Amino acid sequence: MKETDCLGLPYPECAPPLVKDLSDIGQFYDLAIATDTAVQVLADAVVERLRSPDAVVMTGVVVTAGNDVIQPYGATEFDNAGMADTAAGGFFAQEDGEYLLTGFVEADAASVASIGLRVQPLVNGDVVSGRWGPGKPANGLGGTLEQIAWMETLFLRTGDFVNTMTHHTTSSATVVTYVARLSALLVMSND
Repeated sequence: MKETDCLGLPYPECAPPLVKDLSDIGQFYDLAIATDTAVQVLADAVVERLRSPDAVVMTGVVVTAGNDVIQPYGATEFDNAGMADTAAGGFFAQEDGEYLLTGFVEADAASVASIGLRVQPLVNGDVVSGRWGPGKPANGLGGTLEQIAWMETLFLRTGDFVNTMTHHTTSSATVVTYVARLSALLVMSND
């Protein structure tokens, strides 16, 4: 029996020159069962995608000097798709698609009131967008603690590695304590 090109569903056929019908009730039964199975697989995939899309939340802390600092995400708060890699300090996309990335960075320069904190996502070590920022004083009144929240939508390919880099405008010798958070949610799959 022949099969459809896209899903491989069996379908009844007639013998050439399409005069004598070779199909029987068994072939129609096979087609009905195969169609039902294919539709159920699709329905299950849609429900799973809506209920539990690939998502990850990671955090990290680092105390270091330097104007450009790649934030190490060494802890995982949530990961339902095996995306997090704490040794590498970020996450790997598990499938092609549009991802919503959000993040938060808090920087404390101890003795410097404003460091002009900025943040940007990196994909496979490369800058993929402009810098978000500048950061604002945590309490709104000044002080040494600056915070910044950011959000980006990126198309990622399976295996793309994502982390972030911060930048500040004060001396590169300034020691800063960073607390960072990175979240990602697959909003549209490319399959």
